[in-house]
Amino acid sequence: MKKANTTTPTQHEVAMGGLAGICSGYLFKKVSKYAAATAVVGYLVIQGASQAGYIKINWRKVNEQIEDLKEDSTIKQLKAQLADLTDEISEIVVDEDTLCLEDEGKVMATARRAYDAIKQNAATSGSFTAGFVLGILFA
Repeated sequence: MKKANTTTPTQHEVAMGGLAGICSGYLFKKVSKYAAATAVVGYLVIQGASQAGYIKINWRKVNEQIEDLKEDSTIKQLKAQLADLTDEISEIVVDEDTLCLEDEGKVMATARRAYDAIKQNAATSGSFTAGFVLGILFA
Protein backbone atom coordinates (compact mmCIF):
# COMPACT_ATOMS: atom_id res chain seq x y z
CA MET A 1 0.00 0.00 0.00
CA LYS A 2 1.24 3.50 -0.89
CA LYS A 3 1.89 5.95 1.89
CA ALA A 4 -0.17 9.14 1.63
CA ASN A 5 1.64 12.41 1.04
CA THR A 6 1.72 14.13 4.42
CA THR A 7 3.56 17.31 3.40
CA THR A 8 1.62 20.53 3.22
CA PRO A 9 1.97 23.22 0.56
CA THR A 10 3.83 25.38 3.08
CA GLN A 11 6.45 22.66 3.58
CA HIS A 12 6.90 22.45 -0.18
CA GLU A 13 7.26 26.23 -0.38
CA VAL A 14 9.86 26.27 2.39
CA ALA A 15 11.81 23.41 0.80
CA MET A 16 11.77 24.95 -2.67
CA GLY A 17 12.63 28.42 -1.34
CA GLY A 18 15.52 27.04 0.68
CA LEU A 19 16.86 24.98 -2.22
CA ALA A 20 16.59 27.93 -4.61
CA GLY A 21 18.30 30.17 -2.04
CA ILE A 22 21.19 27.76 -1.50
CA CYS A 23 21.74 27.42 -5.25
CA SER A 24 21.51 31.19 -5.78
CA GLY A 25 23.87 31.99 -2.90
CA TYR A 26 26.40 29.40 -4.06
CA LEU A 27 26.36 30.71 -7.64
CA PHE A 28 26.46 34.33 -6.46
CA LYS A 29 29.60 33.75 -4.43
CA LYS A 30 31.34 31.76 -7.18
CA VAL A 31 30.51 34.27 -9.90
CA SER A 32 31.43 37.26 -7.73
CA LYS A 33 34.83 35.72 -6.98
CA TYR A 34 35.54 35.37 -10.70
CA ALA A 35 34.24 38.85 -11.44
CA ALA A 36 36.46 40.34 -8.73
CA ALA A 37 39.46 38.35 -9.94
CA THR A 38 38.85 39.54 -13.50
CA ALA A 39 38.66 43.17 -12.36
CA VAL A 40 41.89 42.85 -10.36
CA VAL A 41 43.75 41.17 -13.22
CA GLY A 42 42.47 43.83 -15.64
CA TYR A 43 43.63 46.59 -13.32
CA LEU A 44 47.07 44.97 -12.93
CA VAL A 45 47.44 44.58 -16.70
CA ILE A 46 46.58 48.24 -17.27
CA GLN A 47 49.00 49.34 -14.53
CA GLY A 48 51.74 47.13 -15.95
CA ALA A 49 51.18 48.50 -19.44
CA SER A 50 51.28 52.02 -18.06
CA GLN A 51 54.54 51.36 -16.19
CA ALA A 52 56.06 49.74 -19.27
CA GLY A 53 55.23 52.80 -21.36
CA TYR A 54 52.54 51.26 -23.55
CA ILE A 55 49.86 53.53 -22.10
CA LYS A 56 50.45 57.21 -21.45
CA ILE A 57 47.86 59.32 -19.67
CA ASN A 58 47.78 63.04 -20.32
CA TRP A 59 46.94 64.10 -16.77
CA ARG A 60 46.88 67.80 -17.67
CA LYS A 61 44.10 67.14 -20.18
CA VAL A 62 42.22 64.92 -17.73
CA ASN A 63 42.35 67.65 -15.06
CA GLU A 64 41.21 70.28 -17.59
CA GLN A 65 38.21 68.17 -18.59
CA ILE A 66 37.29 67.57 -14.94
CA GLU A 67 37.39 71.32 -14.28
CA ASP A 68 35.26 71.94 -17.38
CA LEU A 69 32.71 69.44 -16.12
CA LYS A 70 32.60 71.12 -12.72
CA GLU A 71 31.80 74.45 -14.34
CA ASP A 72 29.48 73.05 -17.01
CA SER A 73 26.01 74.56 -16.84
CA THR A 74 24.42 71.33 -18.07
CA ILE A 75 25.16 69.63 -14.77
CA LYS A 76 23.61 72.54 -12.90
CA GLN A 77 20.53 72.30 -15.12
CA LEU A 78 20.29 68.55 -14.55
CA LYS A 79 20.50 69.05 -10.79
CA ALA A 80 17.68 71.61 -10.96
CA GLN A 81 15.55 69.24 -13.07
CA LEU A 82 16.22 66.40 -10.63
CA ALA A 83 15.10 68.59 -7.74
CA ASP A 84 11.90 69.45 -9.63
CA LEU A 85 11.22 65.77 -10.35
CA THR A 86 11.79 64.89 -6.72
CA ASP A 87 9.24 67.51 -5.71
CA GLU A 88 6.74 66.15 -8.25
CA ILE A 89 7.16 62.58 -7.02
CA SER A 90 6.63 63.58 -3.41
CA GLU A 91 3.37 65.37 -4.23
CA ILE A 92 0.04 63.64 -3.91
CA VAL A 93 -0.13 60.89 -6.51
CA VAL A 94 -3.33 59.12 -7.40
CA ASP A 95 -2.68 56.74 -10.25
CA GLU A 96 -4.86 53.73 -11.11
CA ASP A 97 -2.00 51.88 -12.87
CA THR A 98 0.46 51.99 -9.99
CA LEU A 99 -2.11 51.77 -7.18
CA CYS A 100 -0.63 54.72 -5.32
CA LEU A 101 -2.37 55.85 -2.17
CA GLU A 102 -2.93 59.51 -1.44
CA ASP A 103 0.20 61.26 -0.16
CA GLU A 104 2.34 58.35 -1.35
CA GLY A 105 4.94 58.71 -4.10
CA LYS A 106 5.57 56.11 -6.78
CA VAL A 107 8.75 54.89 -5.10
CA MET A 108 6.92 54.28 -1.83
CA ALA A 109 4.05 52.59 -3.69
CA THR A 110 6.48 50.21 -5.36
CA ALA A 111 8.18 49.47 -2.03
CA ARG A 112 4.78 48.86 -0.43
CA ARG A 113 3.76 46.42 -3.17
CA ALA A 114 7.09 44.57 -2.85
CA TYR A 115 6.63 44.35 0.91
CA ASP A 116 3.08 43.04 0.46
CA ALA A 117 4.31 40.38 -1.98
CA ILE A 118 7.06 39.27 0.42
CA LYS A 119 4.63 39.23 3.33
CA GLN A 120 2.17 37.14 1.33
CA ASN A 121 4.92 34.62 0.51
CA ALA A 122 6.68 34.77 3.87
CA ALA A 123 7.54 31.05 4.02
CA THR A 124 9.19 31.03 0.60
CA SER A 125 10.87 34.41 1.08
CA GLY A 126 12.27 33.52 4.48
CA SER A 127 13.57 30.12 3.44
CA PHE A 128 15.08 31.61 0.27
CA THR A 129 16.89 34.26 2.31
CA ALA A 130 18.19 31.69 4.79
CA GLY A 131 19.24 29.39 1.96
CA PHE A 132 20.96 32.26 0.14
CA VAL A 133 23.02 33.07 3.23
CA LEU A 134 23.91 29.39 3.68
CA GLY A 135 24.87 29.12 0.02
CA ILE A 136 27.23 32.09 0.37
CA LEU A 137 28.72 30.74 3.60
CA PHE A 138 29.41 27.25 2.28
CA ALA A 139 30.52 28.14 -1.25
